[in-house]
Amino acid sequence: MANIFSPAFFVINGICLLILIFAFRRPAQAAKAVGLIFFLTAFINIVVLVAWPETYLDLEAVAVYEWYVRTIHESFQVHMQAVVISISLAQLLIGLGLFGSGNLRMAALFCALIFFWAISPFGAGAVFPAPVILSAACLVILFKINRKQHAVKSHG
Repeated sequence: MANIFSPAFFVINGICLLILIFAFRRPAQAAKAVGLIFFLTAFINIVVLVAWPETYLDLEAVAVYEWYVRTIHESFQVHMQAVVISISLAQLLIGLGLFGSGNLRMAALFCALIFFWAISPFGAGAVFPAPVILSAACLVILFKINRKQHAVKSHG
């Protein structure tokens, strides 16, 4: 079960806050930091799936909305491998996109936003408030990069 008072929770959320702060000064590098988080979590999801698959069922106890509880109870329990592998593949693709540039990175940022918003209701199981902090970082990155691209187009 997730423990919101564990050192890991404080470290993870601290890293997310640093990425948010970094997003204001160096948005392209912050996007890569978020990409690294996606790579890392994809790897962790696969390891957990292989070693401790029952961990995913524990998310049921920390989910905020009843719909998430039902989804975990019905879908994860029956199709756990397919669901987790699909999520991990999506994480890898988003991570790759965040290391790209231009429209690819912008699309990956939008996908990252959707992903973070989708996992936020897992509460402590998603290391809440980390997804909200990373969503804010992605929004800052989107606006900063978009603003920079428009400035380049209007001057060039």
